[in-house]
Amino acid sequence: MPMLNKVITAFLTGAALAATPALAQSSGTAPAQSGAPIPVQPTPAPSGTVAQMIAQSADHSTLQKLIMAAGQSGALSGTGPVTIFAPDDAAFGRLAPGTVNELLDPSHQWSAQQVVKYLIVEGSYTTQDLLTKLKTTPTLTLNTLDGQPLTLSLAGPSAIALTDAMGNKAGFISKLSDKASNGVVEYINGIPSPKMLPKPAAAPGAAPATGTPPADTNTTSPAGGTTDQDSGNGG
Repeated sequence: MPMLNKVITAFLTGAALAATPALAQSSGTAPAQSGAPIPVQPTPAPSGTVAQMIAQSADHSTLQKLIMAAGQSGALSGTGPVTIFAPDDAAFGRLAPGTVNELLDPSHQWSAQQVVKYLIVEGSYTTQDLLTKLKTTPTLTLNTLDGQPLTLSLAGPSAIALTDAMGNKAGFISKLSDKASNGVVEYINGIPSPKMLPKPAAAPGAAPATGTPPADTNTTSPAGGTTDQDSGNGG
């Protein structure tokens, strides 16, 4: 297995697998794997775009910073529809020390873009929509803006588990989604990881665009590791 994949696998073992199927939580304790029926409740009226809802959330400040660092606010502010699987601050807190700061570094924007785009899919997918679909099919695979698949499956009557592009369990949907004016915000308690790829080399003689961040010479994974593009160890 390439070195970067080993790093991501180690991260998922220590961080993402710590997430529990909290969708059915009714107390401070983690629910059983079987989950419980989702309480029927009205969906509040949209209170802005997906980008605005993330920015307004008290539990998603790290994700908001990462979206801005990755230059992906526009993808969440357009006409859509788009759905973002939004990890909360607690999920980012389980990452290796220094990982978030590396992803926020302008020199690692390419890595940040991969992480953020892997959380976004085209179309509107509410939690109820996903539960309905998963009750008729074992798994549901969505194609993310990063171009890699994100797979959902039932972990009980109402607990939805996520499996990332590495084939690892990457947390659960933690509560009912909110509708935005241009899509949906799904709340998750883990961080799905794409197969991190090195930044494509610039065409010979091409001049960098004004304001372009320094070249991302190392690919930073959510695990907090880096891979030298020249080593041949990229995803």
